[in-house]
Amino acid sequence: MVTVNVSVNVDAAIRLLDITRLKQLPFATSLAINRTANKVKDRERHEISDVFDRPTPFTLNSLFVKPSNKYNLTAIVGLKDSAVKGNPASKYLAAQITGGERRLKGYEVLLRSAGILPNGMFTVPGAAALMDGYGNMQRGQLSQILSYFKSARIVDSNSTDKTRSKLKRATNSRRGIAYFVGRPANGKLPLGIWMRVYSNFGTALRPVLLFVDSSRYEDIYDFKYVAEQTISKEFDNEFNKAWVQAELTAR
Repeated sequence: MVTVNVSVNVDAAIRLLDITRLKQLPFATSLAINRTANKVKDRERHEISDVFDRPTPFTLNSLFVKPSNKYNLTAIVGLKDSAVKGNPASKYLAAQITGGERRLKGYEVLLRSAGILPNGMFTVPGAAALMDGYGNMQRGQLSQILSYFKSARIVDSNSTDKTRSKLKRATNSRRGIAYFVGRPANGKLPLGIWMRVYSNFGTALRPVLLFVDSSRYEDIYDFKYVAEQTISKEFDNEFNKAWVQAELTAR
């Protein structure tokens, strides 16, 4: 889990307060910490929007705050490490926070388990990849590719040329599309998943996913630094406001 603790040393504040009023200190401190934690969350969300190209709502909404209370004066701001579907943000953003090799994407895991994507290799979109509004490959095309290769496995090496030719076109006959893995043009073009489009004018070859040996991310998102800067800037003001509120509500 990617988290940062929002906690403070209140010794300096205690020295400025009348000892008879200290019973309100835990309440005021917790209130200030939680308000600061929420500002950290807002600032991290803003940073994600600045650093990444068109982040999805899922990514922007992956931040959470675990608030403090007067018995535990520490709040936690972090990226969720669980997700109903797919990888949680704490995993797929980890390499961009710390740097290093990125994790396999969900469809890459499927491609690798199906024997399509070689071990140690990753994918990058080709010219024929259909992208959504967030710069990710469309699920429909990925499903089509996986279904195509799954169907192709039903046809073994003893099948007739006629059967194999029919399979090429059957998966998406309306568009006349066939997929294959390889290095076209006698190995002159890069390894990947290629799409052959059939039409009345002949055939066209276009790359869908190209295979690369590694995929590394720079540490472009300094989660901890953003949090520390926000805490340093905001906490004192939030504590002063919280203390005024605590005195007004004191019994």
